[in-house]
Parts: sequence; C-alpha cells; structure tokens
Amino acid sequence: MSPAIPFDQITIGEELGPWSTTVTPQVVQDYCDDWDDHNPMYLTGTADGGPPIVPPAYMAGLFCFRLLGMKYNAGATIGAQTEHENLRPVRVGETLTAQGHIAEKYIRRGLEYVVVESTVSDEAGQVIRRSRDHILLSLERVPS
Repeated sequence: MSPAIPFDQITIGEELGPWSTTVTPQVVQDYCDDWDDHNPMYLTGTADGGPPIVPPAYMAGLFCFRLLGMKYNAGATIGAQTEHENLRPVRVGETLTAQGHIAEKYIRRGLEYVVVESTVSDEAGQVIRRSRDHILLSLERVPS
C-alpha cells in the first residue's frame, strides 16, 4: 500500500493538470547530452533549413508524472507501461501544455497501479501527443 498516494482516495476520471513548460534550446541540449543523441536536427535545425525539432521521446513518460505530482506525492512511483502517439514534431521554443485524468486503477499481484491518460498541446491548443501511462504507486504489497 502506498504511504504517499492513498489508492482508496483516487477517483477514476479525476482531472490532472494542466501543466506547461517551454522547450528551450538548453533543455534540448541537456536531453541530447543525457541520451548521447546529438542529432543536428535537434540542435541546429532540419535539413530544409527549419528550426530544430525536439526529440520525439522528450518528456514522453514524464508528463504523466508531473500531472500526477500536482495532486499526489509521486516521487516514489514507477512507470510500468507506457503508450505514446506523436501527432507532429515539436519545434524548440514551443510551449507545451499537458493535461490528463485518472483512467483506471487496479491491483495486480498485490501491487497498486493507476493509469493516467494525457494529451500534450501546443500554444494553439492543438494536440501533439496522446499518452497512456500505467504507474506503480509503491513496491509495498496490499495485504490479501
């Protein structure tokens, strides 16, 4: 049972967010350094002379943790399964806004999970990513 997130108080349909962040060149540089992926398209621009694009996996699994962390102490949670659909590339400098909701909660093998479904939108409000993340709330098992 999670001491930080009260499983019995989590409500399916509970809204999470919104949470916004601007993707700066430094954030992308740090991401590329962390993953040792220095594709010029992320750092200097696209082959057609366009501005740099954000790596597709940037914040892919982290948006749901940010959203969950706005209401609960999500520091001890673990991502168990994730699905993402990227609808268009994001350009460096864009501000992204994530919002979501608790889609499911379940107990499997004595462990508590929640499922967060979320979308990430650009400044114009157009959805650029859809995600579904299964999050393990704690490694402590629920007594049977």
